[in-house]
Amino acid sequence: MCIRMIPPDDVSFGTTSTTQASPITTEQCTTSSCQTSMTTPEEETTETSAAPVTMAPTLCTTCDIAAIAPVMEANTVFENTNTVGASGCTQTNAICRRTDAQVCTVILSATNAAGTSSISGAMNANQVSGLLTCQADGTYSSGSVTGITKLVCTFDECVSPCATCDTESVKPLTNPPDSTFDITDSTPAGQACKTYVVTCRYMIPCPAINLYAEIGTGGEQIIKTEENGAISASAEVDCGNDAKLTFMGM
Repeated sequence: MCIRMIPPDDVSFGTTSTTQASPITTEQCTTSSCQTSMTTPEEETTETSAAPVTMAPTLCTTCDIAAIAPVMEANTVFENTNTVGASGCTQTNAICRRTDAQVCTVILSATNAAGTSSISGAMNANQVSGLLTCQADGTYSSGSVTGITKLVCTFDECVSPCATCDTESVKPLTNPPDSTFDITDSTPAGQACKTYVVTCRYMIPCPAINLYAEIGTGGEQIIKTEENGAISASAEVDCGNDAKLTFMGM
């Protein structure tokens, strides 16, 4: 709807010139200019955090020697002492020992999945020991024997120490010219402790023949002398409780 207005007589209209705004122009970009003026959208990056590395706990300090300890026979004991090795793992010195005076062939063995193997052994002894190392899987090993599940102590051919003296070790290194040295068993039947007769012989009669023995740290002592054209000198020695030969308790 239009409302027409009639101006009063004293009102006049003038002409007002209108300035038209400059025409709007659109500038088209070239390929190169478009590339430089275009805004490249930022590329979204996703931060990836590495999962923390958890080291597997070592069990080389947790081995239980009691779990693999041997079953011991009468007059024997199993002993052990623990130390820490250079790697920080537990090391155990395992000992099989007799509590009486007997000496035996003593062997410390270990059982694993492959069978039973000897770790250490000794003849004419009352004990042996072997070093065990605790591994990262919590089991003991000794040398090439790994995954030990049981230890075994054996004591074979046991005798009193006085029945096992080493007679070879007391023989002279060399004999004088034209002489011989003999040592023979003179143990009475049924006696456990050994006795021996040692004899020096010469091929021709001598004014005197002396039989010497090195006793303890006292140096050489004459234990028998034969004179007046003797061709031999003999003395009886005993095997002591320390498995060493003695002369009259010395």
